[in-house]
Amino acid sequence: MKCKVISISHKPSDWEKQALNFYTKQLPNHFQVSNVEVKPFSSKSMNKDSILEAEGSEILKYVDQDAHVILWDRQGQKINSLDFASLLQDQIDQGVGINFIIGGAHGASDNLIKNSQLILSASELTFPHRLFKIFLMEQIYRASTIHRNHPYHK
Repeated sequence: MKCKVISISHKPSDWEKQALNFYTKQLPNHFQVSNVEVKPFSSKSMNKDSILEAEGSEILKYVDQDAHVILWDRQGQKINSLDFASLLQDQIDQGVGINFIIGGAHGASDNLIKNSQLILSASELTFPHRLFKIFLMEQIYRASTIHRNHPYHK
């Protein structure tokens, strides 16, 4: 399964890379995870709506045409680890890759929402992008352990 995480963020720092690599290395060989960092837009001449549209357009340039697109947003459908594992397994069974999108500080544009097959929320809480990417990678790893009946998920 190919998973691509596309996020509005700066290049990861060393501690982020270490955490992401920690979970990536534990994934089964059939999981191929890549990350794309899209630089945040910010300008005194841009308002919130124009920043949303610019970031959304930039993100869509990296979306794979044949992938199942999942947008992570606070307003999305709540999901737990078992349901997330089932969702990933369904895509594996269908032979479809997944593109996970993590929007910017202002959220996601209407265009980005329209181009997503599913909008999920991990929590009512707001997370820094740096931590959420690590959190998402851990959940991908957890999903793989659930389907292998590995004791990691208790």
